[in-house]
Amino acid sequence: MQYNIKGTGIDISDEIRSYVEKKLSVSEKFFQENSTHIDVELEYATNQEGKKYRTEFTLALYGGVHRVEAQGDTLHEAIDIAAGELAQDLSQLKKKRQHIFRRSAMRVKEYIRGFRSKI
Repeated sequence: MQYNIKGTGIDISDEIRSYVEKKLSVSEKFFQENSTHIDVELEYATNQEGKKYRTEFTLALYGGVHRVEAQGDTLHEAIDIAAGELAQDLSQLKKKRQHIFRRSAMRVKEYIRGFRSKI
C-alpha cells in the first residue's frame, strides 16, 4: 500500500508518518489489490470551536472514491477517529459486495436447476 501524507500547518515527522501507517494497517485486510493508494491530509487550523486538528483519508477502491474526515483536539485523536471510521466503512462495503455476490450465485444455481428440470 502506498501513502501520500500531506501536512497543512504541520510538519510531518517520522513518528507521525509511522503512526498513520500503523493505524491504516488495520484497514489493509479489506484490500484485494496491493497497489492501493491512500491520500492522507493532516491539518492544524482554527475553526468556530477553536484550534483543532483535522485528518482526512481518501482512497479509490472498487471503482469508487472513499473519503473519511475527522477532527480532534490532538493530532493522534483525529487520526484514531478517522482510521476507525475508514475501517468501519470498508467493512460495510465488503459485506455489501459479498451479499451481492452470494445473491447472484444463488440466482445462477436456481437458473441451472430450472434448466435441468426442463430436460
